Amino acid sequence: MKIFLSVDMEGISGLVRWMDVASQGIDFDRNRRLMTLDANAAIEGAFEAGASEVVVEENHGVEDLCVLLTDEVDARCSVVRGAGRPGPTTMAGLDESVDLVFLVGHHAAAGTWPGIMAHTVSGGRFKTVRLAGQRVGEPDLFAIRAGEVAAPIGLITGDQMVIEEVRKRVPGVESVEVKRALGRQSGEIIPPARAREAIQQGARRAVERAQRGEFTPYRGEPAPYEIEVELVEAPDDVMRANLATLPEFELAGDRSVVTEAPDMDVGFRRIAYLSYAHTPGATRY
Repeated sequence: MKIFLSVDMEGISGLVRWMDVASQGIDFDRNRRLMTLDANAAIEGAFEAGASEVVVEENHGVEDLCVLLTDEVDARCSVVRGAGRPGPTTMAGLDESVDLVFLVGHHAAAGTWPGIMAHTVSGGRFKTVRLAGQRVGEPDLFAIRAGEVAAPIGLITGDQMVIEEVRKRVPGVESVEVKRALGRQSGEIIPPARAREAIQQGARRAVERAQRGEFTPYRGEPAPYEIEVELVEAPDDVMRANLATLPEFELAGDRSVVTEAPDMDVGFRRIAYLSYAHTPGATRY
């Protein structure tokens, strides 16, 4: 059984504020290790339950998506990292060979309250992202893309808000609440050492349940996908010029951009593109 493990940082045990996940933060090096150890706990649980392969893909968008401490990552896995990956940005390793998906250290959608560091793709530039008029977060996009390649979501770790959101699409998902959000940058945490024990156990249960056929891929969102990204600020002249070269995007109102995507491979890339479309000459995604 092959596991695809997407690891983000905002939902990692012990972390509650933006400076915890930014390279300028005083604890960033320590927090990189916490991120690595949470991933390792899930990897350990997966292999304990009989997984044959684990591919870890970095999803945290700082330092060119290179945050994990690779010399401390479980040696049995492989790691996808770095910017400019083929396919849907941070889903490059999610393909038809994957049997089960883990979302470790993920966070709630933009607009969620309380939701520790809640955002969707870009915390600074996006106010919200909607799919068919409904607000979505990154785990929603992962669930949809995983369903397209026939892989179910088996595990989610993070705060109670992201767990609640994932359960709406995947009611039976194994979940590990490592902290309880009290605000955007505050929470009641489980000390990381104890949280990692819970992650390991949750990952083991997820693989065992997958082996019994208890998970099914999510296919509740019909394609093509109507996507709307509401921006924090109105597009500047550079962004408008870039979008003018891409007819698949349409400006809707002062701060919204809409597009229709045939699948979530393309959809996720288009959403991510809008986070850097203000860069001169950025006309590819």
